[in-house]
Amino acid sequence: MTTELNIDHLKEIHDQLTNTIKFLSEEAGKAKDDERITSRQFIQAKDEWGKLETKASELQGLIDGVKLGSILNNDVNSSYLQILKATNSLQEAAKKIEKFGDFLSEIAKVIDIVTSTIKAIKPVGF
Repeated sequence: MTTELNIDHLKEIHDQLTNTIKFLSEEAGKAKDDERITSRQFIQAKDEWGKLETKASELQGLIDGVKLGSILNNDVNSSYLQILKATNSLQEAAKKIEKFGDFLSEIAKVIDIVTSTIKAIKPVGF
């Protein structure tokens, strides 16, 4: 049996990204207030999740502007499952933000996966 990545999945991915970004902002704000990270680290983190916000906006543009076909999504390495797994991992890293390098690494992983997914579904010239 094959499950297809469809517009509803993309909307779920977008919602997951949006919720994750909100969570990151809250966790980083608390960590800064509690002095678990410095103001400089907070700004660096904000810059990084800003890149994720850009990808979420790009994904929303595709959702709004493109009628999608389907992308096979029948295994654990599917884009849909990879993004959900990566955003969950990122949220866990945000809870341990004092391990700042790990936190930034998790943001980068999510950005890479979302970028790959967008490239796979983006029509040429869009």
